[in-house]
Amino acid sequence: MQITDENYNEGFILIEDQCLTIGNKLLIEVGMIAPNRSMHDAFNQELNRELQYNVDTMQEYGRNNMPLLNEKQKQVYETLMQAVDNNTGGLFFLDAPGGTGKTFVISLILATIRSRCDIALALESSGIAATLLYGSRTAHSALKLPLNLNTIVTPTCNISRSRAMGKLLMQCKVIVWNECTMAHKTSLEALNFTLKNLRRNNNIFGGLMILLAGDFRQTLPVIPRGTPADELNACLKASPLWNNVKTLSLTTNMRVQLQNDQSAAQFSKQLLAVGNGKVPVDATAGLITLTNDFCRFVDSQLALIENAFPNVSENYQNYAWLSQRAILAAKNNDVHALNFTIQSKIDGALANPDDVVNYPTEFLNSLELPGFPPHNLQLKVGSFIIILRNLNPPRLCNGTRLAVTESTQVKMYVFLEYQ
Repeated sequence: MQITDENYNEGFILIEDQCLTIGNKLLIEVGMIAPNRSMHDAFNQELNRELQYNVDTMQEYGRNNMPLLNEKQKQVYETLMQAVDNNTGGLFFLDAPGGTGKTFVISLILATIRSRCDIALALESSGIAATLLYGSRTAHSALKLPLNLNTIVTPTCNISRSRAMGKLLMQCKVIVWNECTMAHKTSLEALNFTLKNLRRNNNIFGGLMILLAGDFRQTLPVIPRGTPADELNACLKASPLWNNVKTLSLTTNMRVQLQNDQSAAQFSKQLLAVGNGKVPVDATAGLITLTNDFCRFVDSQLALIENAFPNVSENYQNYAWLSQRAILAAKNNDVHALNFTIQSKIDGALANPDDVVNYPTEFLNSLELPGFPPHNLQLKVGSFIIILRNLNPPRLCNGTRLAVTESTQVKMYVFLEYQ
């Protein structure tokens, strides 16, 4: 390959596109050489991303799925689309427990708006949840939210009218924020302040319609070293903006209805009872007692592994089988112990850890950082892992499950196959 100035320039353009996507910054702003291209083109990357959807595909998706809506879903869809068509704005919350078709309804709303060549911005509170909606991304990445949400007094998004994201938000028809219950209340307040400033409209969220969706029975904001009171104070319901919310709800469990599974229906009712606080709580210990028909109890960690991953030595290359099972643990130490035990059941040679890095072993062993794998990370071909840090947002998201298909002892790379 012949290296020319044009090759270098194209490479810098691709890198700058990633910087604009991830950090909303040009290369010259991060101390690198600016590529030779129109700045107007650079700042239109965000708009082009949201306008590149195939109109025919979006229309076909709407035609095929509109008849599948049940009565409750259809009512929610029509209410939200009426707000969009009338351009009245407002803050809506779609309360939908798991299995009630929340993602289905939201996907249909996004497809309808995009089929009209309008902009519908889809956001998620976590990377893995962003894979559920087409064209979705994390709220922190898209809105450039501050990282110190716990301590900041007047939160704002790092977006200006001249920026690409600023132009997008000024032309946007609706913002959908899925799994919003995990978000800190100041993130919503930052979006409200920013939209008012960008759209020069003092109405709530600058007159733009915001659709929040989630289930408060599930994960609330995580406050490092915080108390339950801190988590409740950080919850969206503790924000003054919540007084303006119009709540819509989905209640019919479509998974149960479509499969006609009575055991699944019973489990769904029990799960809602736990989430709604209707299960008796022991006054002394503050614990609830799960019934035998709610879950299966085991006496040891090995029994848990055998129930969750039976015959893992034979099935570890079956990715469909792996994608349907997982073990949850509250502490990283338990996660590491479980991973080590499960990996010991998989045949295969370990990569030589001495060839991975050129730093002293004592230094590496002293590092145990949050969000990073442990220093004693032993991988085998066939091991199933989760990506922690993503450098290519359009392809993979933090939390994506992968499988190791090949390893090398020469470089510090592990080759992964995306499933």
